[in-house]
Amino acid sequence: MTQDGRRMPPLGAGRKPAGLALLGWLDDPRAPRLCRVAGPPGAGKSHLLAWLVRGCTTETVPGARRIHAVLPAAGATVRTAVWSLGRQLDLVAHAPGPLVEAIAADGRPVLICIPGLDEAVDPAGLVTGLLDPLLRLPGVRLVVGAATGGAAAGAFTAVPAPAVLDLGDPQWTDRARFDQWAAVRGGDAAAYPLPGPVLGAPAAPPAPLPPAGADLRAAGEEALSALWAAAAAGGDPGPLAADPLLYALADPVPVTAAVERRDDAPARAWRAAGPAVIDEPDPAVRAAVLRTRLLGADPVAAAAAAVLAQLPAPWSGRWARWEGADPDWPGPAVAITAGAGPYLSQVLVADPTGAVRTFDAATGRRAGAVVVPAPRPLRGLAVTAGGSVVLLDAWGRAELVAPAEPRPGLEPYGLMTALDAVRSAAGGPTPAEGPGGGLSAVAAIGGLADSAPAFGDAAGAVHWYEDGKVVSERLHHGPVTALAGTALGGGPLSDPEIPLLASGGFDGAVRLWGPRSGPMPEPSDRRGCPVTAVAAGTTAAGPVVAAAWSDGLVRVRDLGTGRVLDLRTGSEVWSLALAGTLLVLGMPDGLAAVDTRG
Repeated sequence: MTQDGRRMPPLGAGRKPAGLALLGWLDDPRAPRLCRVAGPPGAGKSHLLAWLVRGCTTETVPGARRIHAVLPAAGATVRTAVWSLGRQLDLVAHAPGPLVEAIAADGRPVLICIPGLDEAVDPAGLVTGLLDPLLRLPGVRLVVGAATGGAAAGAFTAVPAPAVLDLGDPQWTDRARFDQWAAVRGGDAAAYPLPGPVLGAPAAPPAPLPPAGADLRAAGEEALSALWAAAAAGGDPGPLAADPLLYALADPVPVTAAVERRDDAPARAWRAAGPAVIDEPDPAVRAAVLRTRLLGADPVAAAAAAVLAQLPAPWSGRWARWEGADPDWPGPAVAITAGAGPYLSQVLVADPTGAVRTFDAATGRRAGAVVVPAPRPLRGLAVTAGGSVVLLDAWGRAELVAPAEPRPGLEPYGLMTALDAVRSAAGGPTPAEGPGGGLSAVAAIGGLADSAPAFGDAAGAVHWYEDGKVVSERLHHGPVTALAGTALGGGPLSDPEIPLLASGGFDGAVRLWGPRSGPMPEPSDRRGCPVTAVAAGTTAAGPVVAAAWSDGLVRVRDLGTGRVLDLRTGSEVWSLALAGTLLVLGMPDGLAAVDTRG
């Protein structure tokens, strides 16, 4: 039982003094920000840290004791450590620098537990390349398992005098309780204070390697992972690297270590996919991510992608355009919208300069471009039923690009009237003008011919214009970061089509609102990081809402069937569009369409 009344898991082998010392370090704001659990083999370093993790990772743990990430370092490289920590801390990072920068920008205290640091591929390199830079951030604390005199222990410099809990020192083990514990297990109490010899547990036997000539695809994850680990130790993955399916079927950590220095298409795609595959338990999903990363590259990559399709996943990539691999890559996709009117069956994509290109939604082929007057950085993009393109720039100003030919729908003059009314309701054109000012997101419902675009603002409100009036609802705490809309119902035998808006916020919530009625009382989704994009569409089964968060997770929720699909690609997702059953993802390094039916 701790001083605050919480119950910690039992800690055997007389190790209560060590446990209390570790908790004391957590509770002392003056303590060094690095605590190293040391001791000879058999001292129970990993056991003590496992006990700490079990007791300090639940939601009820007080802030100072809450462990935010756990990095089992055995077999890890700097790259896999970055991926894993980013995944657990709701960040997307491929290298140490961006991870450290993101943690610094977030500003929240971070406590990381790293057992088995001496068993990393390069313990000293992991310290100097990642852990020491993390410790230079004032809000970061590390508790690591590393023996005194080892390469890892000597590599730390950011905290020159760490706290050291050496489990070989008798002061950290209660002798009477140790003797009692040893007697119950029939062991020799003379081993005090080391529990390993009492247990007599030999080191875990190595996983059996597949025999020569065996079908490696059928070898099983444990054996195949052992083969990749052996390849990493030997410095040459040999035939393993020739079969991309073997990447997906094994533990991602040894795979990454083995292909660290390779520069072929599968290895490059694997490294790009890393943040999505590192903690993904399903080989089929790992294959889907890797396949999506291989789409749109070269013929060799295309053949590799076809091989990966043998594992049926809950979603699959249809087409992709990646930076450095495709001449038609449109640049970072800061905004995407599904087309309507003259852009039907297309998606419109805006890059950071404000240029807007169009692509065929089904194939990804380049279709054309929208002539934009005075391009400037955009944050939002929408297309009305009549074909007017609505541009929302980075300062919250909206502009219309009228279609070349008139089409059914609200004509440009009516749209400008609506924009002026919404701008007035939102309090002004830019966030700098006050707490109510600044349009921050835009959406149009292509299925409603006479509807005006909806807008979100920096104060958390969503605005809908209809029948000459603006209806507004504050749906978020903080800015609206994404907005999408779709039409429900409609047709000759049903009620008129009903608008449904989906909004995402900096508060991590996704809200649903039918502007002709009240909003849903609770968010349809909420996570601990900002929403970066939403998309909405309608199928025969009902509406579908997709949302992306800043950690790269995309969640597709079928409101008609209740099905929920989570997917990642290894990058942040800045924008989304639903085009039938295809979900188009705009990322800083690519544009990809996935079929959410699998």
